[in-house]
Amino acid sequence: MKRLTTLAALSLISLLGACSNAPSVDKPAVINFEASRAEMVTALDGLCTSIDEREFNPPEIPGADTHSQIDCQGFDYFGAPRLAEFVFRDDALVVVWILVEESELDGLEEAFIAEFGEPTSKSETITAFTGDRAAVRKDTPEALYYAESVAPLVEGMFAAAP
Repeated sequence: MKRLTTLAALSLISLLGACSNAPSVDKPAVINFEASRAEMVTALDGLCTSIDEREFNPPEIPGADTHSQIDCQGFDYFGAPRLAEFVFRDDALVVVWILVEESELDGLEEAFIAEFGEPTSKSETITAFTGDRAAVRKDTPEALYYAESVAPLVEGMFAAAP
């Protein structure tokens, strides 16, 4: 019986170790909502294999005077290098999309539920966690984090999602 207890304890320790190595879906620390584009370029230094900056004219964000984006290739997220899109409204970071592989969506959604609890809304295209301003997008496989300043706009998209 003692041998069985020892084996069970070792199995539990192994399982707990595997869980602690699971990729995190908590909002990445570098995401500083309302930071300027220049501040985010500096913050992303060394976290991207390449950075491209884009301007959208006219702005595609409702109510914005300016709309720009930083595309960060090689951003470490959910256990792999990704394309992360940092979106700015009037030179303030408001949305971050991090692309994942379609084959990872089930695991990503499970990780979001483990991190943030039950979703506040779920559809064919979006599983949302509005209390944490985070979501999993399924039509375009991505993780989403958004600022409080755009919560009504983003959460309105959740309500309209199929």
